[in-house]
Amino acid sequence: MRTPSTSNLLPLTALAIAGVAARAQSQPVAHLAARILPADRAPITGGVLVAHRGKIVAIGPRDTTHVPQEATTVDHGSHWLCPGFVDLHHHVGGGGGDINDMTQPLNAELRTFDLVKPSADLIRRTAAGGVTTTLFIPGSGTFLSGFGTLLKMRGGGSLAAMIIKELGAMKVAQGFNPERYSGDLGQTRMGSSALLIEQLDRGRDYARAWRDYEAGNGPRPKLDPALEQLRLVFDKKVPVLIHTAGVRDCLATSRMFQQRYDVRMILSHGSFDGWLAAEPLARRRTPINLGPRMYQMGRYGQMHGMCKEFWDAGCRDLSINTDAPVIAAEELQLQAAMAVRLGLPYDAALKAITIVPARQIGLDDRIGSLTVGKDADFLVTRGDPLDPRVPPLKVYIEGELIHSHGDVR
Repeated sequence: MRTPSTSNLLPLTALAIAGVAARAQSQPVAHLAARILPADRAPITGGVLVAHRGKIVAIGPRDTTHVPQEATTVDHGSHWLCPGFVDLHHHVGGGGGDINDMTQPLNAELRTFDLVKPSADLIRRTAAGGVTTTLFIPGSGTFLSGFGTLLKMRGGGSLAAMIIKELGAMKVAQGFNPERYSGDLGQTRMGSSALLIEQLDRGRDYARAWRDYEAGNGPRPKLDPALEQLRLVFDKKVPVLIHTAGVRDCLATSRMFQQRYDVRMILSHGSFDGWLAAEPLARRRTPINLGPRMYQMGRYGQMHGMCKEFWDAGCRDLSINTDAPVIAAEELQLQAAMAVRLGLPYDAALKAITIVPARQIGLDDRIGSLTVGKDADFLVTRGDPLDPRVPPLKVYIEGELIHSHGDVR
């Protein structure tokens, strides 16, 4: 599938703005800051980041980093720079609650790309919190609800300017939310597992048949539109993100998507007593995407920090989400701050909303850290970007200023 051309989407005023932005980025811009947190290496004191044509072309200490003579300088004074935040469990991108189509329990042919509404106010609010990339996924009303879209949070412009990948991940839901109370198959976990396995087996076999045909080892399969998107999961071109809560379902998810099927997977939520499954998940190196619940009260009143429990058990492939709008889209920063308050190491929390989710979704070559060659997505803060008292002052996407403090109230 191809993203619709920009010319079909932009009104004349937006085209004019895009032209101004393109001319502005024709010259390198050197951003000076008191401290830069690249996220994938040690902080830089007295640093400079040079952006050109949407990419980072240089970063490092000012006295040792080459800045092109023709560069424009933006001095951020005593402020800090850090990578734009990445949220992989996000339902903000459309105009309303049209993210659950619940007539059928399995909907592998659906996608949220058709719902993206660049003018949605919640997109601008997301950017105001420093979140520059999101995975806009369907809801959890069915066992397989469709495919989510990877977006840059450029609100108010064109669809083409927002889309990173039309199909960013497939969304599966295990337990609780998708249980079918209408009397059909899927009211129990036995039924839901049977339905999922039947559909996933069909997708696996369909993908294998096409690979064999393309390698010259078999006949051309009959085209099945309902399996075309699912085929990409088994070709490992698209990961699957699984809504999972509770120890029983965490273990069931790992068995299904790490042992039965050979796919790229991310276990999302891990809430309630899911942390009791942390040790076996750590042994399997399960990618974990925790949230929106950051804590769980024990039977005798003790508080368990979700991220800390998974981290202490050895889960290192760990990211954090808001499940927006369950938690406000602009409060991913607060989610990370809460994780630190409840025992997650600071560096792990910063990585959990930057480089780790970028790697989990397969975009770490473009986003997630301030590194030469990556997109110039970053935010400017008065201090520690995980301090909830310190909102982003400015947010840049691909070198373009898309939010200044006070734009959204």
